[in-house]
Amino acid sequence: MPIRKFPDPILRKKSEKIFSIDKDLIQFGYDMLETMQSAKGVGLAAPQVGKLLRMITIQIPENDPMIMINPYISNKEGSREVQEGCLSVPGFTGIIERSIKIDAEYLDVNQSKIKFTAQELLSQAIEHEIDHLNGIMYTDHLKSHEDLHKTGVTPDETHWHDVGYKIHISNDKSTKDDLSMCEVIEKKIELSKIKSDSSLDDASLEI
Repeated sequence: MPIRKFPDPILRKKSEKIFSIDKDLIQFGYDMLETMQSAKGVGLAAPQVGKLLRMITIQIPENDPMIMINPYISNKEGSREVQEGCLSVPGFTGIIERSIKIDAEYLDVNQSKIKFTAQELLSQAIEHEIDHLNGIMYTDHLKSHEDLHKTGVTPDETHWHDVGYKIHISNDKSTKDDLSMCEVIEKKIELSKIKSDSSLDDASLEI
């Protein structure tokens, strides 16, 4: 499925709670997983593929994939700085604060209620994706817009040479933060000296 990119207005809307888990919803969850894996992400939220539903998918290295329905964080502990990216803001990362550990719960595709504790990349990914369900993007957590960095690497790890693009947004459908962030991103997009293929190892996982 196509992944919605910033500043698509749907990324700023709050998702609705799911009350019925049927075969169509379950299939949508597996379609989300396939989309996330194809984009080389570790997490994806339903609004990122155009559905305002409280569903996310997560798969961190060496763990089984997770389809999480109505995910909820009941407790957060500590604070740490992490580098974060997003499949809806390709080619950029930023340093933000996330919890050290979280307690979370969700319904799985069998309608079983799952409770667990997560930390490190898993807790970061869950916080990131639940933010999406509430219309919040990781860029909102930047202390300064100058903390947003251009990686030069898109999710499919394509190397661009002398490529430029411009972002166009509708003022009546965007928040003040969106308008400001668009200006920052446009300033950071340059037509030369994008990282070479040898720098791919420096790219962070985008969630």
